[in-house]
Amino acid sequence: MTTLRIAGVPEPYNLPWHLAMEQGRFAEAGIDLQWHTVHEGTGRMCQMLRDGELDMAVLVTEGAVRDILNGGPHRIVSTFVESPLPWGVHVPASSALHHPSDLKGVPFAISRLGSGSHIMAMLYAERLGWRPRPEDLVVVHNMEGAARRMAEGPPVIFLWETYVTSRYVEAGVMRRVDEMRGDWPGFVIVAREEFARAHTAVLRDALAVLDRAVSGLDLSAHTVELVMQNAGFREELAREWLGHVRWRVGRPEERSLVHLVDTLRELHLVPAGSRPDVLL
Repeated sequence: MTTLRIAGVPEPYNLPWHLAMEQGRFAEAGIDLQWHTVHEGTGRMCQMLRDGELDMAVLVTEGAVRDILNGGPHRIVSTFVESPLPWGVHVPASSALHHPSDLKGVPFAISRLGSGSHIMAMLYAERLGWRPRPEDLVVVHNMEGAARRMAEGPPVIFLWETYVTSRYVEAGVMRRVDEMRGDWPGFVIVAREEFARAHTAVLRDALAVLDRAVSGLDLSAHTVELVMQNAGFREELAREWLGHVRWRVGRPEERSLVHLVDTLRELHLVPAGSRPDVLL
């Protein structure tokens, strides 16, 4: 058995991984897959990859690309969620902020620098016509930290996946005032270059197991029930979410990342000479 240390966020997008683990599919392929759930998100997982604590990770694409172009020792080995993520734009439900036009100049809550919530906040602010300064970014670590900050402090804006934050919206903690999506896949799978070189066959076999798990998911009542259990969604929300998400395991096409690299350059989040051909 070859040990494979991989991490992902606690969101239903990673359901295929968990199903394959529960069914013993990785073990059958000779892989001791050790899954790490990371509540802090992509920024934290990028640091774990840099520190050698992980071999692979499932990252939001914009965070993965930014970290690689800023010297991260890993590369994209597969698309995972091909559909763009719906990023909800949230404010405290008790605030006087009700429309996107109210948000210019309001600080952003982010999980950490380099995270998807940070990058998408910068992109959203750009669309509103301003660019946040370092003091306009409030690190809250995770979704629960954002909920606490909204309940206790001055107003902030928080961008996070729309479906996952629904429970806070329904509970009256957050109000969703807008939504945005990138023009790139929602999640990709990355591997540390050192691991990929030393364990090419293991990497290939793990992705093959995952591909079979993805292929077995559909809109059946069983899959809806799995999503409800995994994510705590109501049945209606689980069905809506399944109708939105498109999983695909396979090498991404470089052109699908070109626009993202251009966007990150325009926001000065990656070096000016960054090229998409180094990502894969």
